[in-house]
Amino acid sequence: METITALLRIAARFAGAAAALVARDGDETPVAAWGCDQAAARALLRVVRGEPASAERFVRRITVTLRDGAPGELILAVPSLNADERVLVMLAREIGASADASVVGEPSSAIERLTEGIEHLGEAVALLQVSQSVEIAPIVLHINGGFTRLFGYRAEDLVGRSADVLWGPRTDDQRMHWLRGRMAGGESARMAVEFVTREGTPMWTELSTVPVEQLNGPVLHVVTYRDVSARKQFETALGAEKRKLQTTLAAIAEAVVTVLPDRRVDYLNAAAQTLLGIDLAEAYGRDVHDVLQVIDGDGRDVDLTALAAEPRSGEGFLRSRAGMVDVAYVASDIDDEAAGSVIVLRDITAEKGRALQLSFEASHDALTGLENRRAFLEQLEDALLSARAHDQHHVVGFLDLDHFKVVNDHFGHATGDRLLREIGTVMGRVVRGGDVLARIGGDEFALLLSNCRLDDARYVAEKIRRAVDGYRIEYRGESLGVGVSVGLAPLEADTPSAEEALADADAACYQAKAAGRNVIVG
Repeated sequence: METITALLRIAARFAGAAAALVARDGDETPVAAWGCDQAAARALLRVVRGEPASAERFVRRITVTLRDGAPGELILAVPSLNADERVLVMLAREIGASADASVVGEPSSAIERLTEGIEHLGEAVALLQVSQSVEIAPIVLHINGGFTRLFGYRAEDLVGRSADVLWGPRTDDQRMHWLRGRMAGGESARMAVEFVTREGTPMWTELSTVPVEQLNGPVLHVVTYRDVSARKQFETALGAEKRKLQTTLAAIAEAVVTVLPDRRVDYLNAAAQTLLGIDLAEAYGRDVHDVLQVIDGDGRDVDLTALAAEPRSGEGFLRSRAGMVDVAYVASDIDDEAAGSVIVLRDITAEKGRALQLSFEASHDALTGLENRRAFLEQLEDALLSARAHDQHHVVGFLDLDHFKVVNDHFGHATGDRLLREIGTVMGRVVRGGDVLARIGGDEFALLLSNCRLDDARYVAEKIRRAVDGYRIEYRGESLGVGVSVGLAPLEADTPSAEEALADADAACYQAKAAGRNVIVG
């Protein structure tokens, strides 16, 4: 009874009629009525049937087939002459299909109360009859004033018609079919889709649909419509800005990671995916510590998401899938703690390698790989400080190769360079682990023997002399060799300076040369 009463009310309003009833042929009591009580409905039916010619001036009669197959008629009292006949016939068909032989009901049914309540809502609301097939569009049974204000359609424009009249060229039909499926199953649903108004203006609309509970009859839904165009424009603009930002971040050579306030990964640019060895789809939503681990020089984890007033920066080691990587990092909160944080990483492995290489080249001889004169003097300065601070005893050696000029003059500089490299290796095998051997000039070498007195230094120098004396280099069938003259000088607490200690060793080496070469003085 609720459905038939609601349909009669809709038909009456669409036709501009004061009352509506449906009756079985031959019965004096209407099956259902709206706009009048039971007695008035029976009286109207008697007048219509008793004086049909007179009744034609104030009623419209439409033949219908009732639910049980019996013939009947829909009677509209004082209808408008402008009502669409096609729509009225469609409504009459629905009314007949919903009517049975029951007696007239009161206009205070649940659905009647529902449509009355819808009228008083400020939002746009429609009552739809839903088919159990998603291929069939819902039929509009009732719309309120809010719906008219939002879309421009009046009740006489839509009642009895397909709700698809709101669809426009950009309406997502797949989403609408999903919505129909939910409605056909008697389930609530909510979504946003683009509709068009009566004037053809596109409007992003949020639909909220709730089923009306009833024991029998078609599925009915109350649907609320809200204009969310402004929100959608904001979301579109925000999405465009986010895409611009991500495009910019993707082009940055440094690795960029954005993290949500709950420490979940939100975004990785291409450089970060390469550095970390993980793609965005795999990293998204995971705890940042599972994706990005940086440790300091002591092996302690660096918390890059810890809140701080100022950006945090430093260097450390990144545990990546390819192994440990030297990185420099900057981590900063985005505006405030509620927005999350951004982490920028830069692989500095190559930079550190170049820095180490430059440092090595600045302190070592390019030909032999031994320390150079500048680095050796720094070692002497440190040794002198330790001698003064701890009363330690050290020895400085000055070594000059004998007859090296003859090798250079007769066999060329390439052979001479080869000899210097190999002599450096020969002497390096003899000195102790804590001693320093350096090349300080053409064929001149220097030696720092730490924590060593002159007697012990002479023993080490003799081992060096014998090793050099026994060295031979082959060149075009000839066997070449050189000797070495060694001068020794103490480096102790009372030594005036490191340069003076080296000068004393140089003077002792000069005496060794004067004594016949290949000897040790000091």
